[in-house]
Amino acid sequence: MTTDLQPDAIIRKSTGWVIALSIGLIVLGVLSILLPGIASAFFTAVMGWVAIISGIVMIIESFQSKPVRGFWLNLLVGIAYVIAGIYILFNLAAAVVALTFAFGILFIVEGIFTIIMAFTNRAGHRMSWLVALNGIVTLILGILVLNRWPSSAIWLIGLYVGISLLMSGISLLAAAMAARRALSAS
Repeated sequence: MTTDLQPDAIIRKSTGWVIALSIGLIVLGVLSILLPGIASAFFTAVMGWVAIISGIVMIIESFQSKPVRGFWLNLLVGIAYVIAGIYILFNLAAAVVALTFAFGILFIVEGIFTIIMAFTNRAGHRMSWLVALNGIVTLILGILVLNRWPSSAIWLIGLYVGISLLMSGISLLAAAMAARRALSAS
């Protein structure tokens, strides 16, 4: 038995899944904002697992491409990824602190470069003041992170991941609802 879904039904089904995903992202975002310490640890642990899996893939790839140059480099980098991932998982608190420090440095550098870009390249032409404001805010965030470091490690990553998840969920929900409204209007 086959069913031919009409384009409207396909769009409605697809947007239904997007709405469900967006609601899930919004819930995870709110939870991350309310429980930033747990979210920070979870996000850092996920990064540890990603490093381990990436390292294993690189090690396997190095043996698959042994006749090609780069065997030892791929093998050593893969081993380093696995070791780093294991270290992150077994030293989660230290990894969260180190990652927060890295975010603070990143925000400062990004803020400085964004401010420079706003004035030298006139990025956004008439809206270059907005680019400069973005750089200033990012620079201030970096300074605040490092000023409160290492205590900022407890909440920073979880809060930022939560805000990102919340904003992604809201934007996906808005897009899905707009698609449904457009479907209803036609």
